[in-house]
Amino acid sequence: MIEEEAARRARAELLRQREIEPYPAKSQYTHTITDYLAKFDQLMADQTVETVVGRIITLRKHGGLTFLTLEDGTGRIQLVLRKDGVGEETYQFFHATMDMGDFIQATGCAFLTKKEEKSLDVQHYKILAKTLLPMPEKWHGLSDVEVRYRQRYLDLLSNPSVRHIFKVRALIIKTIRQFLDERDFLEVETPVLQAIPGGANAAPFITHHNALDIDLYLRIAPELFLKRCVVGGLDRVYEIARCFRNEGIDHAHNPEFTQIEGYIAYRDYEQLMEMLEEMLKEVIRAVGLDPFQVPFQDYQLNFAERWERITFREAMLRYAALDIETITNREAAVQAAVKHGVPVEKNHGLGTIIDNLYKHLVRPKIIQPTFIYDYPAQLSPLAKKKADDPRYVEMFQLVYGGGEENMKSFSELNDPLDQEARFQEQQAAREAGDDEAQFADDDYVTALKHGLPPTAGFGIGIDRLTALLTNSSNIKEVILFPTLRPKSQE
Repeated sequence: MIEEEAARRARAELLRQREIEPYPAKSQYTHTITDYLAKFDQLMADQTVETVVGRIITLRKHGGLTFLTLEDGTGRIQLVLRKDGVGEETYQFFHATMDMGDFIQATGCAFLTKKEEKSLDVQHYKILAKTLLPMPEKWHGLSDVEVRYRQRYLDLLSNPSVRHIFKVRALIIKTIRQFLDERDFLEVETPVLQAIPGGANAAPFITHHNALDIDLYLRIAPELFLKRCVVGGLDRVYEIARCFRNEGIDHAHNPEFTQIEGYIAYRDYEQLMEMLEEMLKEVIRAVGLDPFQVPFQDYQLNFAERWERITFREAMLRYAALDIETITNREAAVQAAVKHGVPVEKNHGLGTIIDNLYKHLVRPKIIQPTFIYDYPAQLSPLAKKKADDPRYVEMFQLVYGGGEENMKSFSELNDPLDQEARFQEQQAAREAGDDEAQFADDDYVTALKHGLPPTAGFGIGIDRLTALLTNSSNIKEVILFPTLRPKSQE
């Protein structure tokens, strides 16, 4: 690597000796490569001189001919540099200074080779950027996972499948945004720095604002601010929100992640269930997948049929032979957890233990897309209780693929006195040592006292949805720059 860099530096210096800037400020071109190829036949017929730009990704010399493959962000084209076309000196200087990976601007005419390959006959070229380090494995692909994540730029350069993942990710966001905009949702922005982190049971990151001399938190969810918008008369709102949770890192979790969260007034969770199923099916079609057969891990998932709907209690009975209505206190929950080998920490409350029983015993057994709904009230302090059974809340989640979970939604709690009491319960849990219990937010309670109409809300993890629709087993595959341990600490 050191010798290769020294050789490339020498070639860059040779350019400077000829008063050729190896990193010029400007380039000029007529078409992207894809546009050029689309107009190729007409350009060839007219013998129009055109210019393309890109990176050299292959370079092969054959006597007085040099064949190059040039790539830009849209496609690839073959360039042919002929000694008798550009002259002996220019031809030799090209090989004395150019390397694979360099960026050039090439001008010439379209023609077909003997093998009928669309090509550009180079009449003139200009260096746009000189590379001092070689590309990974001579463009045969980058496979070292650690290097792939730490040097994502090399991963993107050498693995077209990785570039595809992030194009799919962008299309997912675009499709969801279009779906919501067409239904009169308003996209808004809410604070990332918050005095009180709320909207989820999660440990926050803490920072300090010097001018105000106060501690602030990176948001764990935009929920409470979005619902303040609904209180203020914005009946349909959503946000594409970057969120942060100071928790473990594994194949399904990254400390910072992206979710789309939205709220719609005068709807309940059952109505939202139908809307979100329709939206996800539209996303699946938009990224070019067959909704009947979405490959994910070892399964073929059928998103086309109406997804199964099963209550939380029914799921626990079906898959774990546990009736949560018999687990009414922490002692009973601990006994159930010990019996089934589910770990329990001293600071785990009743809701956390029930949630862990569900995560260990139920979720891994659900393969096809399934809505689990009507969760125990302890698991969601922000959801509205069921009118006919206040032990449960009007909440659902989508589960699929042997334990993957995404798309959380519920009818929002709009009773300020009930909300205040639940915040007090959460605060007591925090004081008892549960650092994932929610903070009490008095201002949010005040907002509710001004009136929140019947409202349904939802959150969808973009990272997990992208992992599903690109069949990626690790969340790091779908985050451009995932959080990693510094190499100095390894």
